[in-house]
This record gives sequence, structure tokens and C-alpha cells, in this order.
Amino acid sequence: MRKPIRLITAGEIKQYYSMKQAIDSMERAFSLLASGESFVPLRFVSKLPSNEMIMLFKPATVEKEKRISVKLLTLREKGFFPEIPLIQGIVLIIDADTGEILSLMDGEYITALRTGAASGLATRCFARKDASTLALFGCGTQGRTQLEAVACERDIEKVLVFDKNKNTADQFIKEMQEKYRIEMVYTSDTSHLNEVDIICTATNSTAPLFKKEELKKGVHINAIGSFQPHMQELDPSILRDAKVYVDQIESCLKESGDFIKPITEGIIQKSKTIGEIGEYCLNKIAGRESENEITVFKSVGIAIQDYTVATDIYNSSFEKSFGHDINLFE
Repeated sequence: MRKPIRLITAGEIKQYYSMKQAIDSMERAFSLLASGESFVPLRFVSKLPSNEMIMLFKPATVEKEKRISVKLLTLREKGFFPEIPLIQGIVLIIDADTGEILSLMDGEYITALRTGAASGLATRCFARKDASTLALFGCGTQGRTQLEAVACERDIEKVLVFDKNKNTADQFIKEMQEKYRIEMVYTSDTSHLNEVDIICTATNSTAPLFKKEELKKGVHINAIGSFQPHMQELDPSILRDAKVYVDQIESCLKESGDFIKPITEGIIQKSKTIGEIGEYCLNKIAGRESENEITVFKSVGIAIQDYTVATDIYNSSFEKSFGHDINLFE
């Protein structure tokens, strides 16, 4: 008998699955990747002829768990539609033996959740223990989960908020201050970065957002915005001089302009990265070794992140009795 499909909404995920759980899930995800226990093909990315919409297909599987995840996303590059987000999608959980679709859940929130959680894990691993000031570039959905994740791992007392749209930033600050009771200040002056311990970049920028000379010694950077060759958030001299960790070397070198541009220009070498964060989680490579060194976590997003979070949520739905079962085949 065919299993029903369990539908799980964003609201249910927010209610029953915490950011702390998602951060722990990222440690599992990157460890599975680094150990070779997962199969994660490079994602398929296609642009519509109008060049204004990107479609992404991202599969992953862990053979020993008999599960497959597939995420389908659309990313709107142009056009403003009130209350309709730029990134939308779904995640499917599939039985690897029978091919049955077991669950369909909201992909928009899972994408923001696991992306924030990856930065949370990197903050746990590489940021100074006494870090208390955060600079956040980008006030969209991703910015919200970046803040939430970093606040889970360090006692953040102050946040500097950067965004091209001051009204968007002001609304973000209003919402986040009510939730976290943290001092938050809007600024466009990157010279203030000399007082910041952690930086998160979640933008669509095509040029570096700040200069290495503006950074405080010992800063940790989570860079998650540049996931296409034409995008760039980081000053190449930062990557040249910092300890650089990535979610997956192959994907970052092929997809992120933060690497592609400076490698093409001869500023950095392909071998610049220290390694993958999963290798650090498995104690295969070292982390921060001094209070003054700059560390960078560069992520383009890997399907194994969606896999671990989505399978966690699916399993939790039976333990905590959420989700709605349907049968499309009756």
C-alpha cells in the first residue's frame, strides 16, 4: 500500500523545529558531506529566457538512511510583487527504496533556516568566544535567520545593520529589536566595522561590500550571498589573508564570484581555502588558532543541508504530531 504524503507548512516548522536544532543538523550535514557518506550532485540552475527568473533543482541522498531529498526553488531577479518573496520553493522527501514521495514541505523557510543555521555552526566553530557585536548586510528573509543563528551561538549585544534601502532596514530593526532586545543601529558607514566581531553578508551584491582595512582584528565573516559567478561580496584581499572555510570546495569554486573573480584576476589561488567546515567537524583540519586572525566561512548552499533539516522535520512530525497526510493517488 502506498504511503500518504505528509504536508508540512512553514508555520509548523517554525513552531516545532528550532534554530538550535537546525544548527546541530548542519553539523550532521557537513560531516556527512566531508565523510563521503552522502551523495550530493552539483545543483542544476537554469534561467528563463527573460533572464529574470532562476530555477534551481537540488537533490541529495544518504544511502544508509534510505532517504532522498529534492528541493525545487525559483529565484526572482527582477520585478517587485508586494508580499511575494524573491525565493520560493518546496522540499520533497522520498523513500530511496520504493521511490515514494513521503513528504512535501515549504522550501522557502527551510532555505532561510538552514542557511542561517550554517552561519550559526560556522560562528560556533570559528568566531571568538567573546564576540558580542554583529554587522549584518542584507535585511531580507536570509538576514533574519542569520541574526537568529548567530544570536544562538554568541551573546550579541549590538548589531550594525546595512541595507541599500533604509526603510527596509528600519522595519527590520523594529521587528528584530522587539524579538531579541538587542541594540540595533542602521548605518551605511563601513568604517564602523572596526568595532565588529562577526559579519554576516546576505546580499545580491556584484562588488565587494567593504574593504579589508576596515575590519577589526580577529573578526569572523559568514558570507552567504554570492552564489553565482557574477556576484561578489568580499574584498579579495580578505580571502587572500584570512583563514577560509567553505561548505563545499567544488561548489564554491564553480559557483561563487567571491572565488571566481579573484582567481581569474590572479589575486588568490584555487588552493587558498583551508578546507570544508565538515572536515573541521570531523577533526581533520584546525580552526581558529589566534585571537587576531580573520576567519571566513563562505557558503553557496549545499543540498545536504536541506536533506538533514527536512528529514529531521519529517521525523519530528511523527513525534510531535504535526503535518497533514494526503493521498494523491486515490
